[in-house]
Amino acid sequence: MKNKVCAFVIADSNNLKYLEMMKNSLRKFHNIAELPLIEITGQLLEDTLKRDPMFYYRATPVIGAQLIKEYDIVLKLDADQIICTPINEAWEGEFDVKVVLNSNPREFKKYPVTLWDIDPIQQYVNCGFVSMKSEKFVDHWHRLCYSPHFNNYQMKEQDLLNIIIHYGDYKAELLDNGDGMWGLSSKGYWPQIELKDNKLVLPANQEWNKVDKVIKVLHWAGGNTPNKMNVNTAFQPEVAKYLNKLT
Repeated sequence: MKNKVCAFVIADSNNLKYLEMMKNSLRKFHNIAELPLIEITGQLLEDTLKRDPMFYYRATPVIGAQLIKEYDIVLKLDADQIICTPINEAWEGEFDVKVVLNSNPREFKKYPVTLWDIDPIQQYVNCGFVSMKSEKFVDHWHRLCYSPHFNNYQMKEQDLLNIIIHYGDYKAELLDNGDGMWGLSSKGYWPQIELKDNKLVLPANQEWNKVDKVIKVLHWAGGNTPNKMNVNTAFQPEVAKYLNKLT
């Protein structure tokens, strides 16, 4: 019998400090027994990169294909995230894969990413937070990442993920369609986030979210940019104080 759920994260030496922040926030809501976190770091990561120099660009289905044999559900979390609420929603219900948006109206102006006819704001998803339940789905994604198609796409595993979920016959759920915002969907709107009843909330606006949204996960992305994961420079003081407690 498989174990229920696990998460994994990949972090080189430049991202270890962010990993610690992510882990601290995760453990505020889920203990090790409920959500074990498998870390691909240090010598393990170095050895993996020696065997496969392109590992970073197909890591999610590679590790996912190994862990899905042992666990019912496998979550991939990027290291440079802050978990802001319980994330049980990511593994509850019937699905093959759960995903999060890659962009929003403000971020798309800065970093436009397009693929086929997939809407770049409302449909194109990010590979920083993926919940995988279907072994068939993971194997399909894994095969494509070692196929000739792999080199045809700029975003590699992420583009192939989008193609599979939008054109394949899988039950894919977009977590951002619920009452919360996950990952990158709130980036660019961070100064507008407020602390309400011990939750982070992005108030409704005409540009993006038409109703108030609870922030579930914050994802920095963008490489090692100045002030990365420095919450004091990105958020209102009371929000930054709350995030500092989480991390």
